Amino acid sequence: MSKIPKLFVAICNYAAFQLHVNQTAKGQYTFAGFYGKYVELVLEAWKGEYEIIFTKDFDLGVKDSSGNWTGQIGAVARGDADIAISVMPILEDTFRDLEFSTAYTLEEVSFAAQKWSEDDIFQFLMLFDKAVWVSLFISLISLSVLFFLILEGKKNYSYVLLNAFANVIGKSSDLEKDLFRWKFITGCWLLFFPVVLFVVSLQLSAVLLSFLTLPPQSKVLKDFRDLSEAVQRGSHRAYIAERAAQFPFIVNSKVDYLHKIGNAIIKNKWYIDFNSVLNEHDPKAVMIMARSALNFLFGSGDLKQLYRKSTDNLFVVPIGVALKKNFCCGSRINKIVSRIESAGLREKILKDVSFRYWLDIFSKFTKNETKVFRTFIKI
Repeated sequence: MSKIPKLFVAICNYAAFQLHVNQTAKGQYTFAGFYGKYVELVLEAWKGEYEIIFTKDFDLGVKDSSGNWTGQIGAVARGDADIAISVMPILEDTFRDLEFSTAYTLEEVSFAAQKWSEDDIFQFLMLFDKAVWVSLFISLISLSVLFFLILEGKKNYSYVLLNAFANVIGKSSDLEKDLFRWKFITGCWLLFFPVVLFVVSLQLSAVLLSFLTLPPQSKVLKDFRDLSEAVQRGSHRAYIAERAAQFPFIVNSKVDYLHKIGNAIIKNKWYIDFNSVLNEHDPKAVMIMARSALNFLFGSGDLKQLYRKSTDNLFVVPIGVALKKNFCCGSRINKIVSRIESAGLREKILKDVSFRYWLDIFSKFTKNETKVFRTFIKI
């Protein structure tokens, strides 16, 4: 049986909840985050010696201005490490400088936005669009002016307008006899206009009653088109990892609404700070990430009710383990990742780490609340 060679693994500690590896004074490694635990599982299945190569750049890997790769991909491309494990997208550009294992999953790039309450007191007006409301208003004013002219000043205009409006909402009309001399106009008014507006009034009444019975649902951003419009209005901010693979995709996209999101991110420097992403729940902040990260952050507990993930994806990309060119044990890595995926261990790791992470956060929150309460009692 041939001896298993020593494995050099490139690691980038870019987010504590995703991938974070520490080395103790005794030289032992501790793994944290759901991809950190995945790396630990792969290394246990390797059954041989290994060494962690910590990268200087805190990213997975992008090409810099000189054309060289940074981060984990750069360590593998230069031959400093044999493999790199994280959310490694299998892309055409990277195949020139390194290889990949068998794709063990497909990763969707999406976003999560916080729901916000609809507190506009005029929300019932959204039953019809602006064109319909303007047409109804102009028609009511025009007919009131026409009736006022027909009556030749026998009634003031405000009386005619209010009488016409009362007729619209289902009240009886107090029309002058002189008005019936204009039978065609009066007939059109009695047969057509009140019927149309009476239907409108009934619909508005139903909507108002429904609002009194049940408050309107929270508004959400459904897809990237909605996000682009919200960013342009200034109601939301789109955050993304500065060196993520999806960032150049958005910036260089030929789709207009995606390109506008990218320009806004660059202009305002909306880059994700992974150390504070869980501590600050800004209702205007929208996180563009891999869906696995979104599920970890906003897929359980109270945040699942507070945040809504988009219905579409920026793109879908296969994920694998990055291998250096001519790596001797690529088939062994393929066998390991395939067995892990077949056994459902990767999903189990994600759920377990997410549960423990949020349990720890809520425990700290409870301790702080208890400490404040005790201080208040003493006072």
